[in-house]
Amino acid sequence: MNRPEFLWSAPKFKTMDFGGSPEVCFLGRSNVGKSSLLNTLLCKKIAHASSKPGRTKLMNAFAVGGSEDDKTNQIVVLDMPGYGKGGRAEWGKEVLKYLGKRRQLKRAFLLIDAEHGIKVTDRQLLALFEEHQVPYQIILSKADRVLFPGSRTPSPTALEGRIADLRRTMETVKDAIQPSPEHGAYGVGEVIACSSDKWIDGKRMGIDAVRHAVLQAAGMEFQPRIKMVKPMDIIPHEDIFR
Repeated sequence: MNRPEFLWSAPKFKTMDFGGSPEVCFLGRSNVGKSSLLNTLLCKKIAHASSKPGRTKLMNAFAVGGSEDDKTNQIVVLDMPGYGKGGRAEWGKEVLKYLGKRRQLKRAFLLIDAEHGIKVTDRQLLALFEEHQVPYQIILSKADRVLFPGSRTPSPTALEGRIADLRRTMETVKDAIQPSPEHGAYGVGEVIACSSDKWIDGKRMGIDAVRHAVLQAAGMEFQPRIKMVKPMDIIPHEDIFR
């Protein structure tokens, strides 16, 4: 991903300035780390991160890739207002209109706090994804706070226990998105655990996996070129053993 550019902000669905590029949107409870993730994901401070819940009040769109003249490889990333504490009912109504009516939406990424797990409001949004047939994927944000809660490096035994805790949270989330007779199967991909702050082996934890998921959702996943070989004459079996 490169060259993220701000496109527009809109308080209501009808005021959105839509184009034809594939879109992905990021949603989550207030203060789940959505703005921090987007800044890290796009390598640019485009979203205002704050410790105060409900900072994002508008639907904000950013363009990634492509050019002014050629939008072929452009993806539009939407930062949606948070819900829950600090969120507002009217913001939710406009987000629902977007989810239900926007044909260019390829995938919704729902952030869930790895420390606190899945909440009632998260489950309600998952049900809405199913109702509106919106493909979605779960991202566990702030995973570093589960694995490395203190300033000191944990012992191997302690780290092993925390990894097990994170896996249990991931399994709980997976269970919540399993298809049932009442619902379809619109949950796609694996649950991704990530951190906007923690570096592991020179990379921020899980961020590359999120980037790959965005490209995959937009149909821009890297496909290696297959080298064609020249056709060869087939030697009859009888001639091999002459």
